[in-house]
Amino acid sequence: MTLDEMRAEFRQHETTAREILTRADGQDLQGEDADAFDTAATRMEQLSTDIRDGEQRITRMKLFAQNNPGCLETAQFGQPSEQGRHDQRPAGTRDAALRQLERVATAHALPTHAADKADHLIRSGSPAAQDLAARWVSATGAEAYSRAFAALCADPTRGHLQWGPEEAQAYREVTAVHAELHRRDMTVGTGSEGGMLVPLHLDPSILLSSDGSTNPLRKIARVVQVTGTSWRGVSSAGAQAEWVPEAAEVADASPTLAQPTVPVHKGDAFVPFSFELGDDGQNFLSELQGVLVDAADQLMAQAFTNGSGNGQPTGLVTKVAGTSGSVVPPATAETFSAADIFAVQNSLPPRWQPRAQWTANLSIINAAKQFETTNGSLKFPEIATGQLLGRALNENSSQDGAPNAGVTGVANVLVYGDFQQFLIVDRIGTSLEVIPHLFGENRRPTLQRGGLLWFRTGSNAIVPEAFRVLSIPTAATAKRGSRA
Repeated sequence: MTLDEMRAEFRQHETTAREILTRADGQDLQGEDADAFDTAATRMEQLSTDIRDGEQRITRMKLFAQNNPGCLETAQFGQPSEQGRHDQRPAGTRDAALRQLERVATAHALPTHAADKADHLIRSGSPAAQDLAARWVSATGAEAYSRAFAALCADPTRGHLQWGPEEAQAYREVTAVHAELHRRDMTVGTGSEGGMLVPLHLDPSILLSSDGSTNPLRKIARVVQVTGTSWRGVSSAGAQAEWVPEAAEVADASPTLAQPTVPVHKGDAFVPFSFELGDDGQNFLSELQGVLVDAADQLMAQAFTNGSGNGQPTGLVTKVAGTSGSVVPPATAETFSAADIFAVQNSLPPRWQPRAQWTANLSIINAAKQFETTNGSLKFPEIATGQLLGRALNENSSQDGAPNAGVTGVANVLVYGDFQQFLIVDRIGTSLEVIPHLFGENRRPTLQRGGLLWFRTGSNAIVPEAFRVLSIPTAATAKRGSRA
């Protein structure tokens, strides 16, 4: 109901209540009059609350519109038609994308967290980036495109013959968005057009989340989506404040600003599937979603931890272990001890302590569980509740386990820090190329097709000083270092 309709109904109930009270002439209400009065009073109370809430929402919207004029879209109205209705121009690209998001989310085809990511892309960034994100959502989120995509997966050479006009138009719109993404790649020198964009509800760039990922870094790091080939930002280790007497010259507390760039790198996954599965369009798309997301997640989990940064994301351990001052040695050579845990936490500057968390391999977590006090009690009983020294403890199977004595290498077994300073960047627009036939070792068809998925993602610690890593050199490494 509109506010005017609610106010009109309120007045009707108010009139009814007054008439009942007038008839009663000061006497207690009884029978039908009492029931009618209670009904009117109850409804008036509900309407009063709804009217107040509606007025508050309008006030907030007016204030938002006043402070954010760039978020407004206007429509032009024509002359009234013969039916007495106004002809309005088609809604803007952003409105169409938001409606598409609402449709797929309402139908439970897209998880809430994924819809929120896409919504954020549509509303943030440069106008060009917002427009591209909106067109991507509108095109790949269309039901007609899902049907066209399934038909091509089932039969890459003749699937398009099953399309109707709606599917053909949807495919053309997605192709235009794909071409725009390709042109953005070409501006940095390495374009890779080909294949077709996967439908919105299959895209790992927005589907991967803290709930659906086996990678703990996605749960605690800062994760952003971009439409370009990199993320660019500003970081700082912080400014220094001071106390000064009256009329004294203040010190120069200018912070040192950095402009980190996190590029996205191309990863791929190959998914074979049978002709029979491809022919079952609805079941195929649901199966494909799980396989693609899991394959991408497994590849990313290792890179986000130990990636070299050369042709792949820069891993957290890789960056922190290579940062001077962020490496903590063990209290006892070649040994992981309880004292090391205290040393790592104490070495992190106070600025990063409030939001700090731990990550470690399960073998290290189990070793810490067994540390005891002198009287035989558990030294860290809170590990059972996912805490360590008052901070959250996360299992990361990609980190090093317990060091192996006599084996050359360094075990980076424990990371502690503010994970909001570790950035994961997912570029939207995952592509899939369908290979019509797969062949066995005797070069005969296996009655399977192949799905070659490629995606782009990146990561880096934008403020590596916000982390500490416990690094335990092994005996072989120590001996080699001493000879040098």
